[in-house]
Amino acid sequence: MAGNSLSITQTGLEAIDTALDAVSDNLANAQTDGFSSESVDFQTLLGEYIAGSPLGGGATVSGIDRDFSPGAIVQTDSPTDLAIQGNGFFVLQSPSGSQAYTLNGAFSISSNGTLVAADGSDVMGYGLNASGTSTGVLAPIVVPQGLLAPTASTQNTLTGNLDSTSPVLSGAINPSDPTTYSASVSVQVFDSLGNSHVLTYYFQNAGSSGTPPTEQWNWTATLDGSATGLTNNSGTLSFNSAGNLTSGGTPANPLTATIAGASNLSLNLNFTGLTQFAESTAASGTADGNAPGRPLGVQVNNNGVLSVSYSNGQTANVAQVAVATFPSNEGLALTDSGVYVQTNQSGVPTISTAGAGSAGTIQSSALESSNVDTTSQLISLVVLQRSFQANAKALQTEDAILGTIVELQTT
Repeated sequence: MAGNSLSITQTGLEAIDTALDAVSDNLANAQTDGFSSESVDFQTLLGEYIAGSPLGGGATVSGIDRDFSPGAIVQTDSPTDLAIQGNGFFVLQSPSGSQAYTLNGAFSISSNGTLVAADGSDVMGYGLNASGTSTGVLAPIVVPQGLLAPTASTQNTLTGNLDSTSPVLSGAINPSDPTTYSASVSVQVFDSLGNSHVLTYYFQNAGSSGTPPTEQWNWTATLDGSATGLTNNSGTLSFNSAGNLTSGGTPANPLTATIAGASNLSLNLNFTGLTQFAESTAASGTADGNAPGRPLGVQVNNNGVLSVSYSNGQTANVAQVAVATFPSNEGLALTDSGVYVQTNQSGVPTISTAGAGSAGTIQSSALESSNVDTTSQLISLVVLQRSFQANAKALQTEDAILGTIVELQTT
């Protein structure tokens, strides 16, 4: 009997020791970002039968439970620090190509532009093309490090009002003579090399003509103060008695310009946003295109779209962070660096993007803290200590009984 008691007490000490390991691990990781606390499950062992009835044979650890309830979201200063609000894990790829999953979104950009986790694993996502459409291919996220290429202007739009009370002028428009035109508007455009140019429109109130009469406004344009090398750079706008544009709003042929060292500039013009009311002239213009741009920083929105901002004012969406969800988070297996791998118990992951299906959203410049409740762990530590002491006392008692038996047998 005493021998069995020793074995039973041993199982209790070993099980409690394992539980103490779990509590110690929780306390050690109370400040580890993305850590999910763990606890130990006990089950009774079957011992011998006494008078046909089973007697318990001690205790053993039946498994480790991991609590995947979310930790607190803490703000940081790094835009590549990410936290998932809701369900899901970030997807990582090791140098060997194997996939793993983590809640710790403390990411950074490596020297080659790859978004990486603290252990050097690549952060996975879906590339986005120039129009912002996903490629649909899961791959390491790479943040462009070079210049954003320039884009030549192709569209030029003017909006605003031309003063109907301005004096009627006659003769050709001479950009060098302000008495030959009623108003001017300048717009910045870019050539194929990213050089900036100033396109200036000169408008002349030519009076009314036709039946029914319409107000005519002639216009001409110069590039960087010259009309040399320009074609289709003049025309006429017609306005009705209500001040609305009736013709000339969208010239049939684009304005073209010969640019030294660059491709010819071709601009589709749009004047449909102009009116002619009895109000001071106030017009402005916009054009597409951009100069080359140096990368300034990255941003990540709630859907996990990573974008790069450039010195030329442009922003380019480059990738969307992937989020994995599992049928059973508790079935995941913990590995080094606090990342998880898929098991039969976890089921096959659904890899999508933030906000899709059951996946949570992403918060940038934030990290999910450990969900360890230090107070409850300290209480568990005291309870386990008392249980260990009780089992140790039982062991001492059993040892004393065995000693007595040995003495009786030797006398």
